[in-house]
Amino acid sequence: MKALHLIRNETFVLKETPVPQIVEDEMLIKVAYTGICGSDLSIRAGKNPRVTYPLIMGHELSGEVVEMGSACTGEIRLGDAVTVNPLLSCGQCELCMQGWTHLCRNFGLYGIDVDGAFADYIKVKGRHVHKVPDEVSLDTAALTEPFAVGIHAVERSHLTIGDKVFVLGGGPIGLMVALAARAAGAELVAVSEMSDDRLHIIRELGFIAIDAKKYRLLDKVHDLTNGMGADIVFDAAAVKKTSAQMTSILRTRGTAVIVGLQREPVPVDLGDVNLRELKVLGTMVYTNKSFRTAVKRLPETKELQKLISHKLPLEKFEEGFSSAISKNGMKILLKS
Repeated sequence: MKALHLIRNETFVLKETPVPQIVEDEMLIKVAYTGICGSDLSIRAGKNPRVTYPLIMGHELSGEVVEMGSACTGEIRLGDAVTVNPLLSCGQCELCMQGWTHLCRNFGLYGIDVDGAFADYIKVKGRHVHKVPDEVSLDTAALTEPFAVGIHAVERSHLTIGDKVFVLGGGPIGLMVALAARAAGAELVAVSEMSDDRLHIIRELGFIAIDAKKYRLLDKVHDLTNGMGADIVFDAAAVKKTSAQMTSILRTRGTAVIVGLQREPVPVDLGDVNLRELKVLGTMVYTNKSFRTAVKRLPETKELQKLISHKLPLEKFEEGFSSAISKNGMKILLKS
């Protein structure tokens, strides 16, 4: 099979590789599409200390089941269209025992800690495989994993019907959050972004687009909320500027949810958090429940298809990564 190997920082080799051999609790998936994630860009740049070379990256995937181990039981059958929950957990630490497997002490991920889906085939544990609803295309199904991130973030926020929501950062994850917030009953969903291309997509999806190049965010929030401030702010940009802004645009007793992963300490006005009793919440990937919810919501979330800006063959991986790094487009899929 063809597989894309990261052999050192910023260096990939596409080469013929043996098809993975499964054991009794595993399935072999013929990969259809794999998304390029922001975390893949960090891995490529050598910023993930867990990575050892060579590595086949890729954890946002869809495909078809072509082989099943003898211990794989349940609803999945050969030939089914599927997606994969890529989170790896030990099942034995105190966090796993409480059901928080996404916070496992020995947390891992396909495409980071073991080989992933930038290849023709991937082997995965049967328990990680989810059947895709019949009416959902395989390219859309490859967006299940980032959609689960958005759903989990909204669940963490305890959003209620009628809330006014602001999302900082209009990239793929920010828009997944926006879609999940609207589905949960938000009265207003506004997204701030600097890229003109992404602002156009934000408007196409029916959200209020705030051009961060032209407008002072606090002024726009006050205009849209009659001076009250946001009920919930989701920071999906993970830059110092948005971290410094997020408390100032919240109403008293509002909630900030940190979605993007900060790589270094950032300024946050903790005095404001105290004096106005604000909530600041972290969110880490998604729970198993959030992933299952994402799968179920695929048929009703038609807008996901609009987030796919590129579908490139695996051989054009360089073009795909260049587009992702330059933020030229939205969701970039590599087709095996």
